[in-house]
Amino acid sequence: MITGLHHTGLVVTDLDAAIAFYTSQQAFAVASRFDLADTPENRAMLQLDDARARVAFLRGTLGAIELFEYADAGHRADPEREVYSAGIRHICLQQDLSDILYDGFVRAGAASHSRPSGLGTGNSYVYIRDPEGNIIELEGVPWAPAAADRPWFAHTAIVSPDMPRLLAFYAMLTGQESARQGSFGPDPKFDRVAGIANVRFDGGWLRLSNAELEFWQYHQPLTTPVARRALNTPGWNHVCFESDDLEADCQRLVSQGIELHGPPQDVGSATVLFGRDPDGNVFELLQPAQGASLTVEAMIEEQQGRAVDIARTAWRKQLAAGAAGQ
Repeated sequence: MITGLHHTGLVVTDLDAAIAFYTSQQAFAVASRFDLADTPENRAMLQLDDARARVAFLRGTLGAIELFEYADAGHRADPEREVYSAGIRHICLQQDLSDILYDGFVRAGAASHSRPSGLGTGNSYVYIRDPEGNIIELEGVPWAPAAADRPWFAHTAIVSPDMPRLLAFYAMLTGQESARQGSFGPDPKFDRVAGIANVRFDGGWLRLSNAELEFWQYHQPLTTPVARRALNTPGWNHVCFESDDLEADCQRLVSQGIELHGPPQDVGSATVLFGRDPDGNVFELLQPAQGASLTVEAMIEEQQGRAVDIARTAWRKQLAAGAAGQ
């Protein structure tokens, strides 16, 4: 069974610079660093001809990111990374309604087409780009707990040319039903956040224990299918879910005919399995080794993780009560 969203993978061209950026605002802290060897097992697991990479796990509140700097220079072609481009498109960090996080990331080297603004939801939103052009959403929320002294991980977003199909796939994978869906735009407020004139799109959400999966399909500009990307292509490149029984989840996916890179592999700190969703995006299932410190449960049970979880649960109940009373 899937217990939560463990981490999102990001391929960078300068690991040390990426670590400096993502730890600059206390959003993440380095949990571990290691070198990935070019073994037959790693080549098969990642579907690469050369698996050599420098890797860093960065732990945040309620979510983590895994950074890769691959030795193979053949992957340096610049992929399309627009907000409407198909693929694993961004992660979201939440905080209170101040612009402190936005200003801090800009000072650290981020670029942005606008400052944070509202959409009528009570939240503030802005897209920024890290120094290598990868998108991060910063979202201010009115329910931020006073105990939260740093931002927290909120969701990973995937853009698809067929959102209903992809949403159904991840509902099957995670065992969760869609929390909500909707259509948005045209509206100047959305144009300002997206940085696109007359933007129109559909959205859907899956809620996991620690974070959400967010799905988008753009109609203006149109999200179109993209070529299957290799795992060493720069950008957000895979999403990883934690499992409490990887063998059972593997058999479940095999019975559904899901494309897998191979059988589960023991990598020491965890047993992992890689596969492809219907759009060709890479997903990972991970079962931590006994005693592992970087787990979904541990992230939720941290003091700030617990404070955020309590506050957002209360806020969701308040919104649900208000909707029921209308």
